[in-house]
Amino acid sequence: MKPPVRTGTAALLILSAGILLLRADEKPATITLPVRVHLLQSAKETDLHTTLTEADVRRVFGKVNKVWAQAGIQFRIESIGKTAALDNAPANKDAKDRWVTDAVPKERLATNALNVCYVKRVTPNGFWTGKMAVVKDTAKLKEIPGGIDEPLPRVTSHELGHALGLPHRQDTTNLMASGTTGFALSAEEIRIAREHAARRSSAGTGEKTGGGKQAD
Repeated sequence: MKPPVRTGTAALLILSAGILLLRADEKPATITLPVRVHLLQSAKETDLHTTLTEADVRRVFGKVNKVWAQAGIQFRIESIGKTAALDNAPANKDAKDRWVTDAVPKERLATNALNVCYVKRVTPNGFWTGKMAVVKDTAKLKEIPGGIDEPLPRVTSHELGHALGLPHRQDTTNLMASGTTGFALSAEEIRIAREHAARRSSAGTGEKTGGGKQAD
């Protein structure tokens, strides 16, 4: 006996249910963004002189991509280079270390990729200037259960979160909390980050879109 052929409303309901099930199983397409990494160097200003190596950076970004996999976003290293800091440090350095950004030669900044600059010491663990993320290689964080196992990937991931439009959210398990090893993102944060990432990807630039200045 042949099964009955469903027509009309019943068939549409079955078809719609099937589509919904398929969509629930689908994963969003991965958005990949290029990153240019600057290892700031200075014989005069020891606070600017990072001792990270290319191998360190690649290890860090391996963990950054694991953090951001939850949002379907990945970061591709375009280049890693030692960047000589400009010899223009003021006598009185501002408390939030904005002078650091003036020490980075503007011609070294990518216009078609996100810029991440590693230094030795600044007051916060890192900050997003609106054009680049600055991260200190001596970052320290409060460990929480289930958090990431080292500070640098977490601080880098956090600053990239600001670049993708995310503000601070002081839930200790959250990636956008200040000073903890938490790395979770909410569904709304994932939506916002993916929207910003998609705009950056379509614009082919690291600086035309993104969050405002943020310090951590």
